[in-house]
Amino acid sequence: MTELVKSSSKKSPAQPILRSDRGLRIQLVLPAIIGIWLVVGFPLLYAFYVSLHDYVLSQGGIKGINLGNYTQIFRDQLLVGATRNTIILTISVVVLEFLIGFGLALLLNNKRLKGRDFYLLILLIPMLMPPITVGTIWRLLLHPELGIINYFLGLIGLPQPAWLGDPRLAMVTIIIVDIWHETSFILLILLAGLTSLPDELYEAAMIDGANSSQQFRFITVPLMMPTILVAVLIRMIAALKTYDLVYILTRGGPGIATETISYYIYRVAFVFLDMGKSAAMSFLLLVVIILLTLILMRIMRTAENI
Repeated sequence: MTELVKSSSKKSPAQPILRSDRGLRIQLVLPAIIGIWLVVGFPLLYAFYVSLHDYVLSQGGIKGINLGNYTQIFRDQLLVGATRNTIILTISVVVLEFLIGFGLALLLNNKRLKGRDFYLLILLIPMLMPPITVGTIWRLLLHPELGIINYFLGLIGLPQPAWLGDPRLAMVTIIIVDIWHETSFILLILLAGLTSLPDELYEAAMIDGANSSQQFRFITVPLMMPTILVAVLIRMIAALKTYDLVYILTRGGPGIATETISYYIYRVAFVFLDMGKSAAMSFLLLVVIILLTLILMRIMRTAENI
């Protein structure tokens, strides 16, 4: 018995192994942490430092501390207009892209539909294109004189509007282009969620006499809620930061009809050369996005526990 105890005590180098494994894990993760710090952390801290100072490129380097960069934001009427445009754009694209994407996902989830893979491939093409390319293509399509859309409208006797030059249509046009470009992203996420739902639940519901609408209401929607919230969260964050399409299609115009927060931040930094104010607005936008993300993540956890 004593020999067994001695032999077992000799064969228990668990603690040194655990320590060596912990050290190895730290060594493996450390380069990634350093890389993230250099790429994300340091620029973020420097931008925050700039936001607290008076830094106008046309007036030289960084000067004294200027907390007015933050207080002036709330009195900036141009930012108020950009915020209004951003809210309209975000709500419109997120809601419409979700409805269209969810509808297409339900159709493509039908196993009796022939050519599902082909249809999915066609629908995913817009998502694979860079925003700059999308904006350039649509700018050509919507050209008031040379665009093919107005050409066909003229053939059938309909008005040929200035899609990007009319303040009443410019934001609607950007929303349409964004829907064309990004709906397939939501479609892909929701379709992945639908295909992961167990068939047994639907078979049991059919045995109990549930029709299609009842199955959708009591099975599909509750089980898909976490996936839906993830898709909405990702698109909401991207929509709040919309810049590419605005820059390519309208440059924020006509006037400021389509100017978003991100595009206004760009103008303040590289047109007005006020780096301090642009950095302050960037951080406020970051705070808003973080708060909205935390709210949606809380809702997501609640939905998962139901």
